[in-house]
Amino acid sequence: MKFFFPFILLISIIFSSCSSVKGADTELTNEKKNRAAEQAILGTKFFSDSDYEKALDFFYLALKINVSIDYEEGIINSYNSIGKTYFASGDIDSARIYFKKSKDIAEFLQNSILTSQSLNNLGELLLAEQNYQEAMNIFKEAQVLIDNEGKIPLSALIFHNIGIIYKRNEDFENAELYVKKALGINIKHNLYKETASNNYTLSSIYSRQKDYITALEYIEEALIIDKKVENSTGIAKDLYAHGLIYEYMKSYNDAYIYFKKSVLIYETLSLPEEVIKTLKKLEETAIILNMLTEAEIWKTTREGLEN
Repeated sequence: MKFFFPFILLISIIFSSCSSVKGADTELTNEKKNRAAEQAILGTKFFSDSDYEKALDFFYLALKINVSIDYEEGIINSYNSIGKTYFASGDIDSARIYFKKSKDIAEFLQNSILTSQSLNNLGELLLAEQNYQEAMNIFKEAQVLIDNEGKIPLSALIFHNIGIIYKRNEDFENAELYVKKALGINIKHNLYKETASNNYTLSSIYSRQKDYITALEYIEEALIIDKKVENSTGIAKDLYAHGLIYEYMKSYNDAYIYFKKSVLIYETLSLPEEVIKTLKKLEETAIILNMLTEAEIWKTTREGLEN
C-alpha cells in the first residue's frame, strides 16, 4: 500500500480546502461501504495484535474505498485509525498529521462526535509528550462538544484521559474520580478492553499512593478481563504492573515470576522497548534474589537487544 500514501496526502489537502458541498445527499453504494468496513475490521484485528504494518495496509485500503465514494464519515474514521496506528508504533509526527486531517473534515461537517473523537486523539499525543496543560484543554474542549450526547463511550475515553493527567500531576482524588466515571460508562456498555484499561489505571493511582493491596485488586481485575478478551498487549502490561507492585511490597519472588511472564508475551508481540524494560527488571530482581547466573543471562540478552 505504500504507493497510495502520497496520493492520500494530496486528497486530504483537497478535503481541507474544498470538500464536497455541505449537506449534499451523497449516494453511497452499500457494497463499497461494506468493503471499507471489512478492511477496517481487519486492520483493527492486526492493530490489536500489535502488527502495525499490516494494520496500516488495511486501514489505507479502507480509506481508499471511502474516498472513492466520497463517504466523509468513513474518511474521518480511516484517518483516525491510521493516526492511532502510527501513534502506537511510535511515529508521533505521522499520527499528528492524520489526526489533524480528521479533525478538519469533522469540523467542516459540524459533526460534534467525530470532532470530539479527533480532538481526543490529538490530546493523547500531547499527553504522551507530557504537555499536560494543553492536553487538558483539548480534552475539556472535546467533552464540551458531546455534553448533550449523554454517557457515551467517547465520554468515558475522555474522562479516562483527564484522569491520567490528574494522576501525572499527583492529584489522586480527581484522578480516581474521573477514571471511575469512565469505568462506570464502560461497564454499562460492556466495553471490556476499555474496562480493563480503567482498572489498570486505577491500580496505578492506588500504587502511587502506596495502597498496594487495593492496587493489586484493580490490576487483578484488569488481568482477568484482558485474558477474557485475549488482549495480549493488555495482558503483558497487567503482568508487568503486578511485578512492579510486588517489587514495591518487597515480595521479590512474586515480582520475578510476573516479570518473566510479562517478558515472554512482549517478546511474542515483537515489542523490543517493552522487552528491554522488562529484562532490566528481571536482571535487578534476580540480583536481589541472589540469582546471579540468571541475572547475567537477563543482562546479556538485554544488551544484545540494545546494540
